[in-house]
Amino acid sequence: MKTLYILLVLALVGAAFAQSDPPKNCVDDKKTGMCRAYFPSWYYNKKSGKCEKFIYGGCGGNGNRYKSEDDCKKNCVKA
Repeated sequence: MKTLYILLVLALVGAAFAQSDPPKNCVDDKKTGMCRAYFPSWYYNKKSGKCEKFIYGGCGGNGNRYKSEDDCKKNCVKA
């Protein structure tokens, strides 16, 4: 019985640590880019844990930029 209890605790601890981190794109800071275009876009805000809207300038930037809130959530928000 003691062995079963220890195995259960180890399994729960392992499951807690096994959750994968969000992709690197999701932890990058928002970058509006160097140009002056007006592309409504979405990025994952790691501090709030939510996808938020911003305006992308059209060049530069990084991978933390999505065309829709749904795309952002699919890639970055844990279920």
